[in-house]
Amino acid sequence: MREVRKFYLLLHPRPAYIIGSGLVGERVNFMAASWVTPVAEEPPLVGVAIDVTSYTHELIIKYGEFTVNVLPLSRINDIYYFGSRSGRNEDKSSRLGYKKGSKVSAPVLLDAVGILECKVSHSIKANDVTFFIGEVVEAEADEEVFDERIGWKTLKAKIPLHNWGKLFYDIGRAHRVE
Repeated sequence: MREVRKFYLLLHPRPAYIIGSGLVGERVNFMAASWVTPVAEEPPLVGVAIDVTSYTHELIIKYGEFTVNVLPLSRINDIYYFGSRSGRNEDKSSRLGYKKGSKVSAPVLLDAVGILECKVSHSIKANDVTFFIGEVVEAEADEEVFDERIGWKTLKAKIPLHNWGKLFYDIGRAHRVE
């Protein structure tokens, strides 16, 4: 084996999500993120690591809310766009339609097949990122591609896994452990 400098690549590919931040009607932004994880079930908590210099970080600090939007693989060009441009330099929110969340004022994408609406409950500064822990106050999914008994219907949903840079995979066939 050889040494790996970018240790986090050993944890990829990971699902690519779009984080919505800001306040609909004022300032909103979307960014791609794959460093997203469930944290607890009761109360329901999800965590996301956000670079401290990002516009999304600024908006989450200001408004205390964010959304996690799941886009299908067919939207990888949009996912890459949201992850490779700064919302400080251009209005990324015009790329796809969005609306105010049902329980938060942060934006949700209209094309999302799954949405978590979150209110920040904790934040942990970790060098170049802040790990925001949000209480999930609303969770919705498109029933065509998600079933609460089994999760994503992976052959239909085609949730994108981000490997690195411009390389994405989709979840292939399911294999059950016997």
